[in-house]
Amino acid sequence: MSAVKAFSSRYLTGIMLYPLLCSGSLSFPASYILTSPSTVISVVCVIFTITGRIEHPLVLNKLDQTLFNLNAKLAAYYVYVTNQYGPSPRKWSRKINFNDNFQIVEKMSKLSTAEEVNTSILHVLKTTSPPKTYGKEARSFFMLDEEYTNLNHGSFGSVPLAVHEAGEILSRYIERNPDRYIRQEYNAQIDAARAVVADHIGVDRDTCVFVPGVSAGIATVLRNFKWTSQDIIVSTDTIYDTILSIIEEICAGENRPQHSTFALNLPLSHSSILDQFRLHLRLLNAQVHATAGTSAAARGATTAPAGKIVVVIESITSSPGILMPWKDMVKICRAEEAWSVVDAAHSLGQELNTDLKALDPDFWVSNGAKWGYAKRGCAILYVPFRNQDMITSGVLPGLKYASSGLSPTRFVQEFYWTGLIDPVPPISIVFAIKFRQQIGGEVMIQKYCHELALQGGRRMAEIMNTTVLDCRENPGELIANMVNVELPLSSTTRKSFKEIYFLFSEQLLETYKIYATYFLWKDKWWTRVSAQIYNDIGDFEKLANAFLEICGKITESD
Repeated sequence: MSAVKAFSSRYLTGIMLYPLLCSGSLSFPASYILTSPSTVISVVCVIFTITGRIEHPLVLNKLDQTLFNLNAKLAAYYVYVTNQYGPSPRKWSRKINFNDNFQIVEKMSKLSTAEEVNTSILHVLKTTSPPKTYGKEARSFFMLDEEYTNLNHGSFGSVPLAVHEAGEILSRYIERNPDRYIRQEYNAQIDAARAVVADHIGVDRDTCVFVPGVSAGIATVLRNFKWTSQDIIVSTDTIYDTILSIIEEICAGENRPQHSTFALNLPLSHSSILDQFRLHLRLLNAQVHATAGTSAAARGATTAPAGKIVVVIESITSSPGILMPWKDMVKICRAEEAWSVVDAAHSLGQELNTDLKALDPDFWVSNGAKWGYAKRGCAILYVPFRNQDMITSGVLPGLKYASSGLSPTRFVQEFYWTGLIDPVPPISIVFAIKFRQQIGGEVMIQKYCHELALQGGRRMAEIMNTTVLDCRENPGELIANMVNVELPLSSTTRKSFKEIYFLFSEQLLETYKIYATYFLWKDKWWTRVSAQIYNDIGDFEKLANAFLEICGKITESD
């Protein structure tokens, strides 16, 4: 190992120690670290390494190993303390007994049985107390930078500290013996997580499997259909880019399905969307039956099977972020003999009363890591029993480890292990659901976020002298926890889309320390603002003023 690498390890240790120095509590590691002979040797080695006096590979390797182990313990300790006392070292009390806490972390890192791990995780989740009010007080539940205002929860989510720590406990347990966990315990934990999710959305456990993301789930479903040139895939004109790419790939070439776009002429009421959607499907039904009749006549037959219609329905569209009447759209699909594939990327954690057994879509995919507070890499694919024979995993052939207990169905078996990925994210949905219950429950969370989105959107439009994308007949009908507000920027600006896009990004993130996504739609620039429990109306006002200044600079420079 080179001296540069040794210095990097020492520097990382310094980063871990920095919060403790800020809090005036360096005494925490002193008794632990300085009593270790290897650490004393390492400190001496660091000094000599930086000055270039030691280049012996064996000495440098020993230094690297010692600092690596120390970094791991400091990282575990930091996670534990921030969960107990908040994310800001400056607010930690000097009276905290760091030595006692560090012993707790040491014990947590040595948990040797699944029962001990589960007990420790439950302790972490149950020690989270609900806040008196949401807003700024709820920021302590998350690991967000104090200087940063996040109004873009809908894109990547933000993992609560307690959920993150629960995942860390499980990760440390897994890494103690990866073979034992993956071969003997993993499937049972996945089954338990599927049961929790299934109960949450009102379905049977064996109709739910985990996939890495919504796009992967939608791709798995669409690629398992047996397509012909008489088939039609339907999507809206607001469909997410990766889903559109999947559809275009499937429709490319000869003897492939057609792609029909259902245009959303927003702002429309839900009733108007449903009327237009029903008409769109009826026209397509007439088309596929007419094509079937022509095909039969050409072969001298009396009848021929009509092509199938497969509809990709967004429960909440991405850009703009619109709450769709998707539950009624599923009913229309059933009435018009069309398949329903629901892209519910934004539903889990943003919609209440999702009883999929009653709604009965043909397929439904949602993300646990956006609004659901799970770790990134956790998405749920729902396939009712009637459709499972047609679905296989995207990883072929699927790797199947033998496991004890009852044999799962073929469908479930194929989705147990989808490659060498981190096993924690799918299981973290269990931690996330328990955490949400602990801080007030789904109804309270949704009520706060929805009301803030409505109020915040109106306030931003007032500050920027623009409009909110909403339904005039029934205000608020199109808004869940994301609101779309027009930006005060003319579409006639001479700057290119790319220039404006990156200018917004740089200014918002680097200058104003705030972010919400933005997009060009119907020749106007808009921002999609996510309301989360750690936000308040002041955040919306800060964002509006930032956009007002940035748009003013763009206009002045034209």
